[in-house]
Amino acid sequence: MSNRLQLTQLAASIALVAGSAAFISSAHAAAPAAGTNISNVASATYTDSTGASKTVNSNIVTTTVSPVGSITLVANRTATANANALVSLSHTLTNNGNSSDTITLSVANIANGSGDDYDFSGLKVYLDTNNDGTPDGAPVVIGNATGTITLAAGQSVNLIVEGTTSATAAASNTGQWTLNAVSGRTDVVTGGALTASNTDTVTIINGAVISLTKSASVSLIDATKATAADREVTYTLVYKNTGNSTATNVLVTDKLDSRLEYVPGTAKLMNVSQTDAVDDTAGPGFVDNYKIVGDTLTLKIPSLAPNTTGTLTFKARVVQNTDPALIRNTAEVDPGTGTKTPSNDNYVEVAKIFKGTINDSDTNNYADGANPGAPLDNQITIADLLQGQVAVFGTAATEKIVIHNTGNFADEFTVSTSNGTLPPNSVITLYQADGVTPFVSTGTLAKGGKYELVAKITLPASYANAANPNLTATLLVKPKSNPAQTADTLDLIITKVTPATVDLHNGNATNQDGSGAAVGSGKDANKYANEVSVLPGNSVTFPLQVDNLGSVSDNFNLSHNLPAGWDVKFYVADAAGTGPTGSPITNTGNLDAQTGTKKLVAVITPPLGETAGDQEVLLTVTSPATGLSDTIAEKLTVQADRKLVLNQDRIGQVAPGGTVVYKHTLTNNSNLVEGATAAGIPFTLTSLNTDWAASLYIDNNNDGLIDANDTLVTGAALTFPGNAGIAKGATVNLLVKVQAPVNATVGTQNPVVLTFNPVDYNGISHAALKNTDLTTVTEGQVRLVKDQYLANCTTGAAVSGTYTQMTVSAKPGECVKYRIVATNEGNATVTNVVISDNTPSYTTLKAISGVSPKATNATLGGISADGATGTVSAAQASFAPNATASLEFVIKVDE
Repeated sequence: MSNRLQLTQLAASIALVAGSAAFISSAHAAAPAAGTNISNVASATYTDSTGASKTVNSNIVTTTVSPVGSITLVANRTATANANALVSLSHTLTNNGNSSDTITLSVANIANGSGDDYDFSGLKVYLDTNNDGTPDGAPVVIGNATGTITLAAGQSVNLIVEGTTSATAAASNTGQWTLNAVSGRTDVVTGGALTASNTDTVTIINGAVISLTKSASVSLIDATKATAADREVTYTLVYKNTGNSTATNVLVTDKLDSRLEYVPGTAKLMNVSQTDAVDDTAGPGFVDNYKIVGDTLTLKIPSLAPNTTGTLTFKARVVQNTDPALIRNTAEVDPGTGTKTPSNDNYVEVAKIFKGTINDSDTNNYADGANPGAPLDNQITIADLLQGQVAVFGTAATEKIVIHNTGNFADEFTVSTSNGTLPPNSVITLYQADGVTPFVSTGTLAKGGKYELVAKITLPASYANAANPNLTATLLVKPKSNPAQTADTLDLIITKVTPATVDLHNGNATNQDGSGAAVGSGKDANKYANEVSVLPGNSVTFPLQVDNLGSVSDNFNLSHNLPAGWDVKFYVADAAGTGPTGSPITNTGNLDAQTGTKKLVAVITPPLGETAGDQEVLLTVTSPATGLSDTIAEKLTVQADRKLVLNQDRIGQVAPGGTVVYKHTLTNNSNLVEGATAAGIPFTLTSLNTDWAASLYIDNNNDGLIDANDTLVTGAALTFPGNAGIAKGATVNLLVKVQAPVNATVGTQNPVVLTFNPVDYNGISHAALKNTDLTTVTEGQVRLVKDQYLANCTTGAAVSGTYTQMTVSAKPGECVKYRIVATNEGNATVTNVVISDNTPSYTTLKAISGVSPKATNATLGGISADGATGTVSAAQASFAPNATASLEFVIKVDE
């Protein structure tokens, strides 16, 4: 009998053994784990006054799942024993909650009365660490004292209660004890304690007392293994007579689970091999001691004297490709009385195998290295991209981007990007299959499930590579539960971008920097034109050539991305094109249309004491008249880097004279504190257009807004009070404020580059971290603000407080209300505005009359057919300056 306690919204758990420890994992609960962050981003599309289509994203809002408790204890046991005899009975305690729980255990005699004739002495509770039905280690509970044990969400522990029967108890007398468990959490409904208990009953007999225990050679099996021996388990049955007289015709029975196959000829009785076949032809008095019929093993022991022990072993193999689960096996023994008593429960876990792929097919889940051939070539190609266009992958116009769960268990998948051979300042953004809603999470994909993505690549407005094809970016996917797996990849390729207007490329006559036939157009397609090493204080020379491919004569300013302290000078090259001549220059001088060219060299000297690391050197030519530019990337190596992560590149719009704020996070994924010196973490914040203003703030209250609580970062480094730095696993929220000049021209693009250059730590270096925020000037500027509050699931009203952009905590079964407000902050009317949002993973849309979903000053639409998942949107045909429209809806956290 099982004593099951709340919470009922969590799925029932099945205990299983985890290695040599006493802890046992169980099936996943339906509710998300405590601490799970449910994040969501809204988006809007509109057409500005120039007729251009624009996309804008809201801030991210996050809901954190709160912990809830639930425990089970199985099962009530019955047994027989002699007077003054030691009795041991097995139980399983399971934490069915969604977070870790510390559980208090106790055991006590039941008061004598109906069903109870005597008390036990020496009551104790032990862990059964190897799942063999025998106590291990010191007791957790002794007598009237209590003990505690901490279980992770979904884990179980095997317990054994031990006591001694009364020396004066008579035959047929019964004694009872109760094993109690009290959760460290409270019932979320009543606020009371969460408890579970089992009652065991032991009847006194004068004769034989037969016990049976079962153990397995392994606790975890990979059922995907092709070799049968890799899926084998050796089971051991130990039977003994602890009573006062000899038992006759003892019968041991073991029925195998359907997921187990008996290995013929492997049974041994007291280490002596047994015959599997049933022999019914023997003469009178023959006893067929061992046999197997179908899936049931039987052992008959004609006589078992007191204090006698026997052992039967056999092998069984797990059926190949069995789904992850517990394989529970319990044997039984009949001491010759016709009454069967079970052994302890034994568990073998079929391991969960987590893996997945990403490719260009929704019907074939092939992985890297296993491409079935064209068109399934694990890449998606755009043959020709016009300069300034956004490259969109994963739509009907290209091929689909599909993530496949190829493991044998449900899992969520993490998606990351690699810019590969994309030019500097390129931005990769991911969206859900609708191409509008920003991608946050795949959610949990079932075994064999799939998820579609859309990827958009925004190249710098000045970039073109018509003569040097195949810019390649890469999407990488890993199962969240198996981050050690090598990522599966999908390449996104842009064959060419046309046309080029100015070309800055390698200035020597070698072909080291590309695949072009001659020095000139297309020669800077590789990520780095040159890769060199230099000691701090020494100089290195990069040969350059500038070709004006435009239709008018022009001149170009020379610039670089290196931080203060680096000595960078440009010179006209000598006849060989490899050395400097004359004085340093900052402009190429006039170059004729189509044929104008000039060879230069850049001489770069890192300062003495400069932090060792790989320094990406971006050398740029920019027309002061037209803004056209080109950049070449060089690599200057000093040393290696560490693991700070800066997220993420952003895209936004701003009206002339207006401002836009971009949120970034600086996360320390190292195993040490970063920036814990007075030098902090050096950074630069550079704007392509020098008449634009850019500022960096620390978002101290993490609300995504610049307010009085936030710190304006001045100087050239991010420093911390007391030189505390960024702790391991910690994140610093940053806000970049960008302001356009009042005379900014509609359509102008301004990349603002935020770069961090961490200093050495005990001789370990770190590469530069960089985000690019790309801002476009538009007369009609639409800004999205998203906020949330914990809502009443019946009325939609706030449970406490008001709308906030800060993190909200919600338990499974509770509701959160989202509000997305779009405001035209520009000075011109925009049209075709669509505010889009999506029901996030781990939640469902909660319909509340008059509240969810609801749009104000807009037309509601886009709700999925089942009304519980998918996109929710609101459309506004025309949107005047200062006008607002909003979209509201309520989601419920899965339970």
